[in-house]
Amino acid sequence: MSNFTQFCGIDVSKDTLDYCFLPCTGGNPNTIPVHQITNTMSAVNQDFSCATYKNTLFVLEATGTYSAKALSALTKMGHSIFLVHPYKSKCYMAAQGVTNKNDRQAAFSLAHMGRGMDVRLYKAPSEEMQKRKQILSVITALQKQERMLGNQIHALEQYPVISVEALNALQQALNVVQQQLVPLKQQLSQATNDVIFNQKKKFATSVIGIGDKTAEALLLATNNLETFDHSGQVSKFLGLVTWSHDSGTSVAKKGGITKFGDSYVRSLLYMCTRSAIRYNKACSELYLRLRKNNKPHKLAAVAVMNKLIKQFFACVKQEVLFDNEHHLKNSKNKE
Repeated sequence: MSNFTQFCGIDVSKDTLDYCFLPCTGGNPNTIPVHQITNTMSAVNQDFSCATYKNTLFVLEATGTYSAKALSALTKMGHSIFLVHPYKSKCYMAAQGVTNKNDRQAAFSLAHMGRGMDVRLYKAPSEEMQKRKQILSVITALQKQERMLGNQIHALEQYPVISVEALNALQQALNVVQQQLVPLKQQLSQATNDVIFNQKKKFATSVIGIGDKTAEALLLATNNLETFDHSGQVSKFLGLVTWSHDSGTSVAKKGGITKFGDSYVRSLLYMCTRSAIRYNKACSELYLRLRKNNKPHKLAAVAVMNKLIKQFFACVKQEVLFDNEHHLKNSKNKE
């Protein structure tokens, strides 16, 4: 953190970017000026291309597509970036006693957050990965439309008197969606020009239970695991950890998983558990042990999902192929 001479908090919205600079020490949100520019790459290039920003840490919220332009422009200029999860920034502002959030306060709080926390710098995915992530997102959206149209056609067919025009309209829309899905799925199934991504995907798919689709989704969602130090961080990022609230003897709340992360990736992992429970020996042993202890199926399945994340993380990070006998070897060594 000592390498940075100032911290720039950028509050992102659809049309504008509000930002302010915070020095290493001091700073008052009421006196520090907050600037506003349009949310375009040209505006970001114009305002932040100065060489004096070399030792500046730029702090942004991960707001999906709205922050993409600023991230791309700042990355190309070689600036250091700290990407914050919106939930973390919300909790940070609450801890600072902020009750009335506005753009000025949000920009200041983000800069203050970057100054006061140990951060891991953002590493932008390759252009190939960005394109594949967009294709995956569109495929997911089209598949939802496909299911919706199929359900509407099924519902319409239940009427004793059916409007042919309405049925034809739905069928034509369904045909268009299905036609659009074919080339996108073919493109996603092909190997990329990104050698690193292909290598990591090879190690990921070696885990029994994780197929091409799930490995692709996991790597794209986690940016090739670039910003993760251990598998627990990945599970937390994907919303697979349980939440609880214990206080004294009167409060003991236990809940399900947080579901903070990508629901599509979680759904893929859940489907992977069916194969993993049968053929992945460590997952099978874990599932059977939990079920033997009268744990419900869904709880055991979530435990298997977390086990798959651990195996996925280990294989990709260590660049080794999955060994289905590894857990047995560890057990013998402990004995």
